[in-house]
Amino acid sequence: MNPTPELHQIKDLEEKIRRLSQEQARTTSDPEFQHRLNAHLLALVEQRAQEAERYNRLLQENLHELQMRKERIATTVHDLKVPVTVSLLNMELAESEEDPRVRALHLTSVRRELEFLLDTIGNLLDLERGNIVELGHVEPVSLHHLTSQVLERIRILTRDKPGLILTNALPADLPLVRCDAHRMTRVITNLLSNSIKYTETGSITIGSSDAPEGYLRVFVRDTGSGIDPSRASKLFQLFSGDENRYDSTGVGLVFVKKTVEAYGGRVMLDSQKGEGTCVTLELPLAKA
Repeated sequence: MNPTPELHQIKDLEEKIRRLSQEQARTTSDPEFQHRLNAHLLALVEQRAQEAERYNRLLQENLHELQMRKERIATTVHDLKVPVTVSLLNMELAESEEDPRVRALHLTSVRRELEFLLDTIGNLLDLERGNIVELGHVEPVSLHHLTSQVLERIRILTRDKPGLILTNALPADLPLVRCDAHRMTRVITNLLSNSIKYTETGSITIGSSDAPEGYLRVFVRDTGSGIDPSRASKLFQLFSGDENRYDSTGVGLVFVKKTVEAYGGRVMLDSQKGEGTCVTLELPLAKA
């Protein structure tokens, strides 16, 4: 909504109040006229207060809409960054590769990333229409298989970090979870790409741990820069992330949290400054 007309109305009322106040100061000899003038002035003041309240309400609505737009823009940038980066790196390798078979593998990776990109853009268009969190096509999903595919895609991001080891420690016979495979791919990609960004050497491991009945716990643990525990909760809030950990918008973990909670799960974070970070997802089993 545009609050400008209300602001003009407030200014018009203030001008009328000013003129009446001047008129009241000049006319002191007629009590009846003074009484009518006071009543009219009081009505204008009340009307001005009502218009000011309406203006403030519209202003708050506009600020909320602006915040939502910032969230959508930040989400778009975050979700498109990884497939674009992976595509560029594969194109660079393909251009410098003489073996046609290896070059074809790199080009196949580019095509796969572009297909993933198109799918992600479709989801972002849904979000732009107002569907902040959608469940998608909920079905039994193998996180071991899904994680293997994600690691295959983004392992190239560690090309300039020879001392960094990525490990998929999820058992192949891990119970299936109930979710949408594409959205969960985005969740795992967000977590792993953030860990890669902030871990120069050491390891990044995705594994499983004991969980309550009916749930599965999966964690992404890295040996990276970590964060101060006092700032950990802020990483789940938009535009208030740690400047040394994740991005300044906090969009990555916000998306992770909203998506996991949409499936009836929860997200937990454990981190120490300089000692790495572990993000744990608790997801409902497909049979639950």
